[in-house]
Amino acid sequence: MNSRHWQIVGDIRFIRLLTVLASLSLSLLAVLLNELPNTDAYTYVKAAELALQNGPAAAFAHYQWPQLPLLMAAVQWLTGLSLFAAANLINALLFALLSVSFVSIVAAMTPSRRTIWLAFICVLLYPHLNEFRAYLIRDIGYLAFCLLAVYYLIVYTESLRLRFGLYFLLSCLAAAMFRPEALLFLFITPVAVLVPTHSRINLRQRAFLRLQGLSVLTLAILGGGFAALAFDVPAQLSTFLTIYQPFVSNLAPLFGAQSPALEQAVFGDYAAQFVGDYTSAFLLSGLIAVLVACIVDSLGLAVVPVMIYGALQRTVKLPQPALAVIVSWMAVALLILLMFVFLTRFVTTRYTLLLGVLVLVFVPFVIDRGLSLAASASRKGFGRWMVLLLVFAAFDAHVSFGAPKRHLDAASQWINSSTRPAAPLLTNEIHIAYQSGKVDNYDEVRRELPGINILAAPPGTIIAVTPRRSFQDQLDLGISNGSLRLLREFPAERGASLLVFEKEL
Repeated sequence: MNSRHWQIVGDIRFIRLLTVLASLSLSLLAVLLNELPNTDAYTYVKAAELALQNGPAAAFAHYQWPQLPLLMAAVQWLTGLSLFAAANLINALLFALLSVSFVSIVAAMTPSRRTIWLAFICVLLYPHLNEFRAYLIRDIGYLAFCLLAVYYLIVYTESLRLRFGLYFLLSCLAAAMFRPEALLFLFITPVAVLVPTHSRINLRQRAFLRLQGLSVLTLAILGGGFAALAFDVPAQLSTFLTIYQPFVSNLAPLFGAQSPALEQAVFGDYAAQFVGDYTSAFLLSGLIAVLVACIVDSLGLAVVPVMIYGALQRTVKLPQPALAVIVSWMAVALLILLMFVFLTRFVTTRYTLLLGVLVLVFVPFVIDRGLSLAASASRKGFGRWMVLLLVFAAFDAHVSFGAPKRHLDAASQWINSSTRPAAPLLTNEIHIAYQSGKVDNYDEVRRELPGINILAAPPGTIIAVTPRRSFQDQLDLGISNGSLRLLREFPAERGASLLVFEKEL
């Protein structure tokens, strides 16, 4: 290896180190600026508490895929940190792995230092990804190990060395600990190995079959190991799949089993007589439109213009093996999204994270090529637009514009100090339920509190609620008939105040 090669390797190592440090710093900043945990965090904390109290089996009984809570419990047991602190530590490390994996993917496709530095900037400023830094969700672990698997599959596709195939396998299995759909990537995306390259077709075929055989063998061994430990893998998968069982009936209108009520709701009473046969096409196209809109929304104003520019100028030319890997992962990610939106009839930008980050891989190459073209033509406009987009992305990614929740902390402290310790608590705020220690199943608290619960609450119950339309009538009735006495109001900076009542009748 010549001195220039070693210099490039040294630069990449430095960029990777800086990526890890910058990501950890941004995660720390996000935790410090975030006032309250997200709702999902309490679900993981509850499962982790059960694991610490009653063993891992209790966590599996409570939550369908509790690997993250078990990891949180292990960190608390080893370090003595609170479960929230343990979750934040795990989250920060996973974000660092995600970021360095992204940079490594770009570095595996180009020796250009500028492109790699642009990858460093893009992954740390991508709004759709970085707005989740303060969230405790299992998607980050899934995404981090998926990107690591993408990197190792690129290297395996180019080198055909078995050890990189093994790293790809282990990365997919690690991703499956957070979301089981990672197993689809394990078995489908290796088709990228078969794409024609400098290697002979028989070598690529053997490499593909070797990796598939290794994957099947590994899963068989793991299944046998879990069975030996009396862990019922089929029952666990069955429990996970039953979550989606209620949605299966939603597929009927998409495949010809139309409902008259649905046809009338979509087309109206008169038109349904003539176009009811097209209800399936209407729903199918509508769901696809929703998915496309969600994907575009997740990419955002910082990425979409760059990708449009790259498509119009045809500035992106990636190495064929790496491009085949990226395209295969994007295809499977899109397939998973289609399956999800058809099954559940909804999708959010959170579920498009993986596809969005895979699209983001192209952005450093587009910007790099655009800068080169602008420099050759002595045009400074492109560079200025890129600076403007990066500044916008930085604010969008790391500055929160949400309403502060300090009034919930104040309400929690007041309830704990100023109400009877033995008084039952009814609330639709999960943070108050957790902080009070009075709600055993605090992770099941939802904002849409059933109004009947307010009417049925026994005298002496403390009712701390942010009013919602679903139970506003019951609140008004209780206030008017004297059964609810307002103890304290905690105004929010934006939105409805939190009201604390005592049930008297």
